Amino acid sequence: MSEDVQGTVLVVEDDAELRFVLQAHLHAVGFRVLQASDGAAAVGIAREQVPDVIIMDIGLPVLDGLQATRMLQADPVTAHIPIVILTAAGGKEDVVKGLEAGAQEYLPKPFDIAELLARVRTVHRLAKAHKDLDHLNSQLEAEVRAKTHRLQCLYEFMRDLNYAHTRDEVLDLIVQCVRKTTGAGRISVFLLDVRSERLVCERALGMDASSLSPIPVSELPGVTGKVFQSGKGLAARTLGGVEGGDGYASDEFVSVPLATDDGQGVSGVLNATDKADGKPFREEEIECIRSIAHAGAKALEDILRRTRLQRSVRILLQTLGLLAEYRDDETNRHLERVAQMVRILARRLQQDSPYASCINDEYVEMLVQAAPMHDIGKVGIPDDILTKPDKLTDEEFQIMKTHTEIGRRVLSKALDPELPIPLLEMCVEIAHCHHERFDGRGYPRRIAGKEIPLSARIVALV
Repeated sequence: MSEDVQGTVLVVEDDAELRFVLQAHLHAVGFRVLQASDGAAAVGIAREQVPDVIIMDIGLPVLDGLQATRMLQADPVTAHIPIVILTAAGGKEDVVKGLEAGAQEYLPKPFDIAELLARVRTVHRLAKAHKDLDHLNSQLEAEVRAKTHRLQCLYEFMRDLNYAHTRDEVLDLIVQCVRKTTGAGRISVFLLDVRSERLVCERALGMDASSLSPIPVSELPGVTGKVFQSGKGLAARTLGGVEGGDGYASDEFVSVPLATDDGQGVSGVLNATDKADGKPFREEEIECIRSIAHAGAKALEDILRRTRLQRSVRILLQTLGLLAEYRDDETNRHLERVAQMVRILARRLQQDSPYASCINDEYVEMLVQAAPMHDIGKVGIPDDILTKPDKLTDEEFQIMKTHTEIGRRVLSKALDPELPIPLLEMCVEIAHCHHERFDGRGYPRRIAGKEIPLSARIVALV
């Protein structure tokens, strides 16, 4: 007979001969046996060694069986242990008190040893099933918490991506979300540098990005290169059989491509390794990394498209400025002065004014670029009025005033509700409203005060 085959039973009985008999029979069927001759000793042994079942006689010295049962049931360490009480023949009152104290089973003396063993097996089996169920519930609760945490992190990641305006912001969100959802200690993002035709580490967590050498597209060594080339992720329990580890020491490694669904190809690779718990990446964690990579790739692509569009808008605005120059040389010199004065005024407002909180460096630069467009509508004004050296007649002045509406209409044609360009929107505001006055006596709409866009109010002052 090998010990601990079925479990451990604590026999609490002041009759030494009966203790010996119970020990022999319990040993014979595979139980390890602990012994105590009084209730106080039983409580101490149970707390220290935590048996699987307790056989408790009611009539014990020092501390009787009922008191010992109550103490064991009140202690979190021993409350889960099933107790079988042994009562005197005809002691129904003791049976009731024992069950009320927390015992799971009872047996009157004298008892049949086979029946006792059967009851011990039953309560032990039920207790084990209950323990297994508690363990399973704990595992399920932990899994639900982990999944809830991952979903919450993914939700916050997707939400924050909508407010990310630069590539650096997106890259930071990517590595932070991977860390939060998987516990990875080392994360890197490689992006394709089209000019050098290399994969360059643009963001790293848990390592120095500069220590990771660029990967030539023509060679594509290691895990990162293989994933970029194939467009398929790699999740490895071990790097054995995979050429190169890209500087990672861990055996657990996940590498996925940064790619969107629109057929634009792979723009980079997201790598993760060194989990905090030391365990391999689970399938749901790998799926999280894939989702993060996909959403991040889409955000990076949108930012690249927006950057290119904004660059095109700036070139367009410069071209329109040249158009104004060809119409009127005085207008050209005026545009240069406006840009210079707007920068000076905006910087002063940025330092000390009620508007300092909404005038940041980006706003100032955008205002400087947009301000020269304030009179772009004059391209629609007849030359004889635009270049007239003398004072305009009332009728001519009314025609001149239409340049604000012309500018608004021309620039508004380029606005796209689905892809807003703040610079272009500011150009429209300025072109349309730079002749409005704070007292409401301006044109074309005669709006007043804060109804006038801040950008137009600033340009109107210069």
